[in-house]
Amino acid sequence: MKLLILGNHTCGNRGDSAILRGLIDAIATIAPQADVDVMSRYPVSSAWLLDRPVMGDPLYKQMKQHLNASGLVGRVKKVLRRRYQHQVLLAKVTNTGRMRNITLPRGFTDFVGALKEYDAIIQVGGSFFVDLYGVPQFEHALCSLMAKKPVYMIGHSVGPFQDPQFNQLASYVFGHCDALILRESVSLDLMKQSNIDTRKVEAGVDTAWLVDHQVDNFAPSYAVQHWLDTIAKKPTVAVTLRELAPFDKRLGTTQQAYEQAFATVVNRIIDQGYQVVALSTCTGIDSYNKDDRMVALKLAAYVNQPENYHVVMDELNDLEMGKILAACSLTVGTRLHSAIISMNFGTPAIAINYEHKSAGIMQQLGLPEMAIDIRQLLDGSLAGLVADTLGQLDSLNARLKPAVDAERASGMAMVKSVIDRVLEAK
Repeated sequence: MKLLILGNHTCGNRGDSAILRGLIDAIATIAPQADVDVMSRYPVSSAWLLDRPVMGDPLYKQMKQHLNASGLVGRVKKVLRRRYQHQVLLAKVTNTGRMRNITLPRGFTDFVGALKEYDAIIQVGGSFFVDLYGVPQFEHALCSLMAKKPVYMIGHSVGPFQDPQFNQLASYVFGHCDALILRESVSLDLMKQSNIDTRKVEAGVDTAWLVDHQVDNFAPSYAVQHWLDTIAKKPTVAVTLRELAPFDKRLGTTQQAYEQAFATVVNRIIDQGYQVVALSTCTGIDSYNKDDRMVALKLAAYVNQPENYHVVMDELNDLEMGKILAACSLTVGTRLHSAIISMNFGTPAIAINYEHKSAGIMQQLGLPEMAIDIRQLLDGSLAGLVADTLGQLDSLNARLKPAVDAERASGMAMVKSVIDRVLEAK
């Protein structure tokens, strides 16, 4: 059985890395004989962070070539890609409309040809199909359908659906894949509200829960050991931050307001006798365009006791982050997967909702009160909620392990179901 896992843009986002690692770990446990290829936009850094081979994404390479093209021909290609390429792909897949006669760029046809060697294509999960990210998110799935290969979408959040072109593609792709396995139920509600095809929807979990969290068998690096030593000196709360764009306008706030409000939470935590360690699931490794460390450094200007606020600047993989989070008392995460990694490694976490995915994940986990709307951060009430949570850690920890164990069991059953279907179809 030969599988291709695609759709994971970069492991520079350690949340995407954990999602991918968990899926790979689960497949290796359930079907150790499977031949699994992994594709990423940034194969060098992803391979280093995952400690396994990773293929480059040919569609991303083609897009970069088009974006960098100069002159009249280059400008025309840019316009055509932005406006029409997804419609050409859809016409090719459905074999309808005049656009089906338009010749696709060679990168697409080569990619479709390369897919024919696989028994199934797995579109790795996460918050991937979001209207603000645009219609190119569907290109891999459309090419997979063009190659007439089984397509399984595992552990996704989808939506919102506020763009007609995005909705058209979503309804077709989600209705024609072999399974769209959602990691939370809020996404299904959004699909129904926008009349998106739900016939292939199944309930599932985020595959980051499937990362093997028993990591005592590897010696911590110098950087990890440094932070473990720092945490051992004083009770510690971990935080993760981010640039809110492109969600800031939809949320009706600004980056500065978010940072100042978060600093209020940090100051309250420090006043309670804790130190704060700012970890970053997204860094600028291998030219990735997000680096949460810069947000953490800016927030330091608003911290009253900077000696108790530490910004981790090291390039850590998701397992190393888990090791550090396991030594903390609590995680307060804007990045959802910092919360998931934290809980998977045994430390409770509060997830700040800037998208529906965080609320959905915590609801499914059975800890809905640990998902906090970002407006509670902006109005100042989150500081009190964090303080209350720190006073209830014993009871929270007692609820956390069985909840995580249940998610892991559901996730393994989810992956096994897909593997069984692929084997049955061979």
